[in-house]
Amino acid sequence: MSKIPTKLTEKQFMEHIDPYLSWAKRGFTCQIPRYKVFNYILYWLHTGCQWEEIPIASIPGSEKKRSAIVPSTSIFLAGATMAV
Repeated sequence: MSKIPTKLTEKQFMEHIDPYLSWAKRGFTCQIPRYKVFNYILYWLHTGCQWEEIPIASIPGSEKKRSAIVPSTSIFLAGATMAV
């Protein structure tokens, strides 16, 4: 039985994962390093927890943000969709 990795070092990420990803050249720049975001996603997939429950370390110099995803609610009325 093989062991599925749930955490990669920065060196492992840069060697095996980063060459296969494309990154935007302009627009939003994430303050969290890419390998940490990848590790958060691995943790989320491995544990099956909610995204808001991931133990994300706070970013120095900014207010504490738990998630980059904005929660929204969709309301379906008479065939029309409205995001609230």
